[in-house]
Amino acid sequence: KVSSKDGRNFVLLESFTFVTKAGETITVPAGSESDGASTPKPIWNVLPPFGTYWPAAYLHDYLYRYTQRPKSECDSLLNEAMESLGVIEDERIAIYEGVNFGGQLAFDHDRSQQQKV
Repeated sequence: KVSSKDGRNFVLLESFTFVTKAGETITVPAGSESDGASTPKPIWNVLPPFGTYWPAAYLHDYLYRYTQRPKSECDSLLNEAMESLGVIEDERIAIYEGVNFGGQLAFDHDRSQQQKV
């Protein structure tokens, strides 16, 4: 469950967990914030910020904003989470490649604004 004042930025009301293929449990705590998948507005008709990949995007925002994991690990976990959600392969690859190649500015910004939950 999430809450939003503007329909674009969300606050998690209940924590959720993701268990990686390696068996690590990652808990995204209540209070974490996300703006969905960071897809460019011109392609929202194809890949909107919110789709079947929404929980994976929320996890990814949490990893960028609230942890000290390296960018490459955050991006890999996004891909793994999308795969576990059954996201269509073409969508998964497009989103993963987008953050892998184009997400450095967002990563740097999120790290410079490091938040606590």
